[in-house]
Formats: sequence, structure tokens, C-alpha cells
Amino acid sequence: MLQLLILVPSALSLVAASPLQPRTGGDALQAPFSIEDRSTAAATELASPKKLHGQFLHITDIHPDPWYVPKGRLSTSCHRKKPRREREKAGFWGTPYTESCDSPDSLVNLTMNWLDEEWADKLDFVIWTGDSARHDIDHEIPRTAEEIFTLNRRTTAQMESVFHNSKRKVPIVVSLGNNDMYPHNIMYPGPNEVTHEYADIWKNIVPFDETSVFLRGAYYAKEIIPNQLGKTVQCQPLILLKADNRHHVAVISLNTLYFYDSNKAVDGCPEKKGTDDPGRLQLNWLEVQLRQFRKRKMQVWIIGHVPPTMGNYYPECYLGYGQLALRFQDTIVGHIFGHMNVDHFFWIDAHELHHGVSDPSLLSQLWDKITSFSWSTTAKKRYSLAKTLRKDFRSLPPHRSKDNETEAINYDDYAVVNVGPAIVPAYLPSVRVFTYNVTHWTPSNGVVGEDEELFKEEASPEDEDEDEDDDDDDDDDDDEEDVESEPDKKKKGSKRHHGHRHDPDKIDCTLKKNRDREECIFKKPRHASKRSPSRRNRLWTPLGYTQWYLPDLDNSNKSHPPRFEVEYMTYPLSSLVPATDYPVPQRLLPDPLKNMSSIPKDMTSRYTPYELKDLTISSWIKLARRLGRKKKLFRRFVSFMYLGGEED
Repeated sequence: MLQLLILVPSALSLVAASPLQPRTGGDALQAPFSIEDRSTAAATELASPKKLHGQFLHITDIHPDPWYVPKGRLSTSCHRKKPRREREKAGFWGTPYTESCDSPDSLVNLTMNWLDEEWADKLDFVIWTGDSARHDIDHEIPRTAEEIFTLNRRTTAQMESVFHNSKRKVPIVVSLGNNDMYPHNIMYPGPNEVTHEYADIWKNIVPFDETSVFLRGAYYAKEIIPNQLGKTVQCQPLILLKADNRHHVAVISLNTLYFYDSNKAVDGCPEKKGTDDPGRLQLNWLEVQLRQFRKRKMQVWIIGHVPPTMGNYYPECYLGYGQLALRFQDTIVGHIFGHMNVDHFFWIDAHELHHGVSDPSLLSQLWDKITSFSWSTTAKKRYSLAKTLRKDFRSLPPHRSKDNETEAINYDDYAVVNVGPAIVPAYLPSVRVFTYNVTHWTPSNGVVGEDEELFKEEASPEDEDEDEDDDDDDDDDDDEEDVESEPDKKKKGSKRHHGHRHDPDKIDCTLKKNRDREECIFKKPRHASKRSPSRRNRLWTPLGYTQWYLPDLDNSNKSHPPRFEVEYMTYPLSSLVPATDYPVPQRLLPDPLKNMSSIPKDMTSRYTPYELKDLTISSWIKLARRLGRKKKLFRRFVSFMYLGGEED
């Protein structure tokens, strides 16, 4: 097949001219990453057929630091002044569990090499959620706009060298981070110098027809699996699909700085006619995109840097995002963010938004500032986030009503948000590889087939998810005693309530007396279906992920580099039998899990603590209930949050 290649100058040539040079005395391992094929040619994507692997990567918060000096003093941001005490010295591959230092080139190079060798040929797309410049924490070497742009050019060239070159065409979708700005956190409405600069840096990533939108606000949409649904011609795990114009997948990359309450250059998404606030304009654009994708029967991932929490976003930005997340639940297959450096998940729910409609200021009270980004790794602050999450987990309504007073959960009212851990060693460097359903593959039987039901518009009321009967909401398990929760110190009325009342009578939401009614939250149609990939395991449903990390960063040196290992997987242990390279390559598995032909009775593994059959909304909510009840499992969850960090 003839392929059209449009050659452009390599972005790495810009690095060579950059004033930034690693201060490492010529150490090759601390030099910027490169591999033999450095081409960043912007080739036309194949019109297909295309091979789908059913896997994608999430990488975030790389924070490369060209000034990093191995054995430098932590108090100088690892930039100078070698200390006398060993514990104050910067490590060669990075310094974990510190608020002081960013990623040395050696760590970035090691990560890129590992991704190039192990994953680049196994992925369908890459999600990269920003922060590709160092933090501004060294007053003796302050950041400049030129340095930030140069570091982003360099990191982009590295990513393209691995994933999008003359040999590979793995689509990359990138988002802007709060530290990709000068000064950090602050971004004015576009078009401006920032949007023009990143449009040039990411010219091989942002689709050409999205350029005008990107110049306005540094957000865009990218179709990453176009025209791919058709007959299976090769069995899993590698599937060849014929081109078909019916159904495919897109990623929407948001500029969360326009929602972030630390950005004082914006007005916080005011909902008024004629507003030129960039956050509100982005929400309006997002609604149009979701409506159009839904009309085309597409599925959408939404990504960004700063997660949509009440402590991170301006109240009206949070309300606007939350309403869209629930209104288009049947179209949005998942939400993925970075920024926090902490591995966790949470949800947006309709009743929470109801409180916000009645008084937007309550949102900031409901979810404290403890979920805002902090470099501090003190036990007190770590525990605050964990405690808040557990209270949320324990407050969930039951799957089924057990009496006349308790109302069962309505999954239409939930959107689950995943926050991935970072490369920068605030804890331990980590990346995440997701699997998703490219036919009807399931962890239990690996069945391959077509998914015609996906094209039906809505589920009938009785067409509940089949797995709902298999709920582990009962309390007759091996739980320990309940954890005593501290008294709620929030103001009366601010506590989250999870009951969902549905009045069948039509409510006039224009009347002042009804403006706080739950029915009046969504003044526009809501679209939720039990058949959608976010609710049931079918084509495009996320199935699980494996978290990879560098556990031996402390004990590694120049001659003994650290190695990426499995920290944990969300899959059932049974998904590893029979032994294949899907969902996890056999040779990369921990030794106890390699080449298993069967699962011994009662066998458990510390690498598969959750045993989730998929990552649908109901699976996440059921996991949250278990985490709220089981102390041991929650301790595991907290240890994963901080990638090996200990909780007091």
C-alpha cells in the first residue's frame, strides 16, 4: 500500500540548539534520550485495515530537570552542593519520596527506553497528561518561558521517537499541565503566545483540523481508532479489522488550567450570556463535541491534567464538567487525569451536583483542599486524602434496597474518574497500561466476536447488567471491625447525601421554589444506557490495567539501574490462565505468576488484590464499597496510592 509521508525537521534538532544542557560532567546516561530512529515525520494515518492490540498507555507528570546533579544536595533541588550525609544526596536515577527534586535525564531515558523496547509495538494509543517541565522550586535557577518550551519540545521529541516515527504510528494525545506555564498555574485566554508555541511543539500530535480550536484554548479532540469496526479476520490478542464507517473512538484533551482555581487569570466558568471566560467557552465546546460524537455513535475518553474535584476546580467549572460527565455517560467511556502524583479514583455523582446547584460554595466545603496538589509527603497529609476517600467509599448507597427506607444506587448518576501516578519520583516513578475490549474478550474466557448490540440506542428497563446479581455488597465476608469515622466537622447541610428521589411529576425549573430540586440540575437531556461500554463489558469497554513502577530507585546506582516491575493489576488472577501475553506479557510478570497452566484452589496473589472483571462504573463502585468495609484491603489501596510509601 502506498503511504504518503510528509517529512518535517526533527524536533530533536531544536534540543541541540537549546541553552539547556545537563550538568553531569559528560555522563552519557544523563544526556537527553535518543534511539536510532529519531524521525518525527508526520505521516498520514493508514485508512486501514489496522491492527488493534486492545491496550493503551497512560503516562503523566514526567517533570524532566536538566539541572539535576547526582549526589547533589536535596535542599538545592538536587542541583548543586554535594552534602556530607548520605541521606541528603540525590540518587543517580532520581530521589524518591521527596518534595525537593524532579526527574533526572537518566530516569527519563530509562523510562523511554523501556517503553520503546517493551510496549511501543503493543499499544493502540498513548494518553499523556502533561507537566513536562521542572517545578519552579529553585530560586537560584528560576524557570523561564524559554526553558519550559524547550523542555516540552525535548520531551515531545522523545515521545515521538518512541511512538510516532517512520516505523510506528501510535497516536499520542497530550494535555497541558499547570507547570507547562510561566508562571506556573497561570494561563490567559487564547489565542496567545502559549497556545501558538504549543501548537508548534505538538504539530504532529494535534490534528490539523483542530488547530484553530487549539489556538483559542489549547484543547482539542482526536479520533484515535477511526473506521475500525468490522469482521474479525485474526484471533486475539491481535485482531485485524476491516474498515467500516459506523463506530470508533476519540479522545478529548482538555485544558484544565481554565477550570483550575489556582489560575487567577480566569473568571471561573460563570454561566451568563455573552461571557468570554475561557473555562465556560471550553465547556460549551465540550458539550458540542460530545453531542456530535454521540450522534456518530462514537465512544470518547476525556483526559486532562488537573482532576475534576471540588478542591481543584472553580465551583461553576466543577458543576459544568460534572453535568456533562453525567449527561453523556453513554458516550464517555472514561475520565483520565494526572497532576496529583497519587494513584486513586473517585466519582462525580448527581446528588453532589444537586448540592452545588443550591449553593456552589458548598462544593469547596464538601471536598477539602486536601485533594489539591501538594509536594508534601508527610504522613498527616497523606492520611487526610486517604481518610477523605474512605469516608466517600463508606457513604455509598447499597446496590439493592434492603428496606423501605434505603434507596438503591442508580448507576446513571455516577461518573468515575481515574488519577494516574507520575514519573517524577515524588513517590516512585510509575506508568499504567490499560486493556480494553476490542471485541468480546473477557478476562474469564477470552471470547472473540462481534458486538452488534452496541448499535442499539437504549436498554429496556428490565435489561439490567447481568453481573449486577453478583454483587459483593453483603457483609458476611472476612472483614475486620468497622473503622470508627471521626465526627463530621463540616457545617450543617454540607454533608453529602446519596439518596436519589425521582419525582414522576413534571417540575417547572424556572420557578424559584424548584431551583434546588434534583430534577432541575440537568436542564438538558441526559443520556445513559446500561448497554454502553462504560456500564457493560462490550466493544471499547476498559477491562483493567497493570501498574508498573521502579521499586528499587533508592538502592540502584549507575552500574545497577532499576527495572520496571508490576506493582499490581486490577484483573482477576484467573485472567493469567492460560498463559499468554495478554493482558500482561509473560516475561514481564512476577516469577510466581509466570506460565501458569492452572490456578491452585484458594490461591491468591498480592499482585491481583482487586480481582475486577472490568472497569465499568458498577465495577468501580463495588470496589469502593469493599474498600470502605475492609481495613486490610484499604491499607493495600493506600500503599498503592503512594507507591510503597508507608502510612503511619
